[in-house]
Amino acid sequence: MTFLQEITARFPIRKTAEQKEAFLKYALAAARKMGYEARIEENGRHRNWIAGDPETAEIIFTAHYDTPAVKPLPNLIIPRNVPLFLLYHFCVVLLLFAVSFGAAYLLFLLTREKRLTLIAFILAYYALLMLITVGPANKNNVNCNTSGVAAVMQLMLRIPEEARGQAAFILFDNGEKGRLGSRAYATRHQQIKKRSPVFNMDCVGVGDHLLIGVKNFARATFAYGFLQNAFTQRDGITPHFYPNSGCILHSDHQSFRCGITATACRRRRLIGFYTPDIQTRRDTKADQANIDYLTDTLTEVVKTMAEN
Repeated sequence: MTFLQEITARFPIRKTAEQKEAFLKYALAAARKMGYEARIEENGRHRNWIAGDPETAEIIFTAHYDTPAVKPLPNLIIPRNVPLFLLYHFCVVLLLFAVSFGAAYLLFLLTREKRLTLIAFILAYYALLMLITVGPANKNNVNCNTSGVAAVMQLMLRIPEEARGQAAFILFDNGEKGRLGSRAYATRHQQIKKRSPVFNMDCVGVGDHLLIGVKNFARATFAYGFLQNAFTQRDGITPHFYPNSGCILHSDHQSFRCGITATACRRRRLIGFYTPDIQTRRDTKADQANIDYLTDTLTEVVKTMAEN
């Protein structure tokens, strides 16, 4: 059984404290079975899982392990089409506004109280915002972000023991709440925040194009040249390196000065790159071949770094 299959079957939802605790116990045991030192670091209300030594590693591989609330509309990832991204999310805001206005107007028809109607509109709007951010858990999270977690753990297994000192691994808490776990970790570990290349994996399971967004300072790190050389088109997957400033990829790499992120996408004419079904009940699939491609490539990166 692959990590993707096991985590999907045993820990499909990782939203409540109890669900997260169960997963973290599993992840700690798995890391130690692979021969890694692993621990949980408490950063305020955030519990980040760490394997290896991030302080001495040449590269850190990350993902966030928490899962989101279910949304009526997908959190559409269109990383290279800024106008369409803005239009889509503007329409989502308009929809929330329209629903809130409709509810408030019905109240006005019943009461004829303008002040009460205004209060009802504000409360309805913010209630809807809370519902789609911290509301009921999405029951299907295979691509978002079980695929990233599985990729981190599979990579740990594949890196040979003699090269493991080059890498460390972190699974961040509360990525779905605005990268709170990675922000808290970066605040505590300033040297890592400023200098370490952090390769993040988020929604890597669906799509035959792998977008790799790179912050400018990451290009000057020891690891970056090895990453560029290792990622080639094969196994039906095409990698694309882009400056982070030209991509809309809001993930945990943003908490670090030398952040890099990988996201799998499909591609269509006019739309460009996109990742479907994120944070909806349709998020039921991830391709193991994507995770194999990613972890095979990153294993070669770490091995080559160890040899140099």
